Amino acid sequence: MGGIRAPKPPRPVILVVCHTLSGHLQPLIRIAQGLRTRGWDVAFLGPTAHRQRIASSGAEFFALQGVADINDQEYYQNASQDYKTLPWAARGKSDIMTQCVAPLPEQWENFKAVLAALHERDPARKVLVVAEAFFFGIMPLKLGASLPAGVRRPKSVCVSITVPAIRGADLPPFGYALPFDPSEAGRARNQALWARWTKSTANMSELLDEALLAAGARAGLAEPMLGGANYRCHDAIYQVGVSGFEYPRSDWPQGFKFVGLVQGTPKGTVLPDPAFDWWNELKANSALAADNPQRKKVVVVAQGTVEVDPQDLIVPTIRAFDGREEDVIVVAILGWKDATLTAADFATASGRVPVNARIADYLNYDAVLEHADVWVHNAGFGAVNHGIAHGVPMVVAGEGMDKPENARRVAWAGIGVALETAKPTWLQVRDAIETVLGGDTFKQRIEVLRKQSEELNPFDIISEDLMKMAGSDYSRRHS
Repeated sequence: MGGIRAPKPPRPVILVVCHTLSGHLQPLIRIAQGLRTRGWDVAFLGPTAHRQRIASSGAEFFALQGVADINDQEYYQNASQDYKTLPWAARGKSDIMTQCVAPLPEQWENFKAVLAALHERDPARKVLVVAEAFFFGIMPLKLGASLPAGVRRPKSVCVSITVPAIRGADLPPFGYALPFDPSEAGRARNQALWARWTKSTANMSELLDEALLAAGARAGLAEPMLGGANYRCHDAIYQVGVSGFEYPRSDWPQGFKFVGLVQGTPKGTVLPDPAFDWWNELKANSALAADNPQRKKVVVVAQGTVEVDPQDLIVPTIRAFDGREEDVIVVAILGWKDATLTAADFATASGRVPVNARIADYLNYDAVLEHADVWVHNAGFGAVNHGIAHGVPMVVAGEGMDKPENARRVAWAGIGVALETAKPTWLQVRDAIETVLGGDTFKQRIEVLRKQSEELNPFDIISEDLMKMAGSDYSRRHS
């Protein structure tokens, strides 16, 4: 007779770490929730300003401390006038230094503290790390920095929730939103731009190396800023999104794969109706046949969560269809809870909120895009992917951060119109929206990408890969 089999040990704990901006956190919160529903115990190291959102995923919340605990809403609302008047490129560099580099040593200390707490709770249980690409505080892990006594060095995977800022021969440095050109001449152009970028960001690279050394790394990176070290320092790289939205590069790093969209409504999920008195109007409109002359076009516009001045994009979009209540509804999402829009915001037009405008302080993109014909936004990567998930062609109008990169790809993929400005006029917005509505091409092309997204389930892919990384000797669930 065989002996009694020893019980399988529990799966490792998943520790999620993430950059503190809302646009970075939300995809990782969805991934944390997806892993929880697939049987993983998840811990999440994040900012206290988003404790409730993180905890709602079912993950155990651990708070960032000190300078690492950045409140993104306060960061942008309380920015100095000097910061607000900087050119976009300078603002982007400032954000990288303030949000990613300066907090790095404290992020590393916070990360080690969570590892130590998890180890003390169950010394035999391993930890696997799911790290968003712009949480620089994990880079010392692969650069030889020491861990607390007894704590094993965990394996880690990178989740990229922007277009990948990884150096390659086919593309210029991140932020040079030039036409994609993988030809020999294009590669020569890219090489020259990388040389220029390396020189212009040398001080940033030196400060990053200093931060890494201060955190205990045995060596710095000795490579230009945004060269991709924050991706390549992991055991695998999961790119949120679909290949049809990304330039077909020839030199992806080892372990890189597209995993699909975390945006969109999971199959079988019925979203609750938002508590707006005009919501039933949208549903009734969507219920009409597409060729019904009474069906109105629905334009959804959102400002995002960083550049939140409604005069930039929301007011021009609403003004663009003022007086068109017979055939257009404009739904405007202001981006923060309890934000408001009043007649005073339209002082340069009619001095009133147009009657076909429907204003929401905060609204689930997935809920509203089920009813949209055009999606107008400031070219955030998450917003683009929400459009792809619902097959809604878009008009994008953003500058700074990753927005020019995203906008260029929207145009390249043929899924919308890029206005190439953060502050378009209402005439520019109206012309772009009417261009999108004027034919089937944009809709057809975004449908191709939407179908690509349906073939990939990021939660399954990441969970299955983590199980392989953990090994086969773990139970399916730990309770």
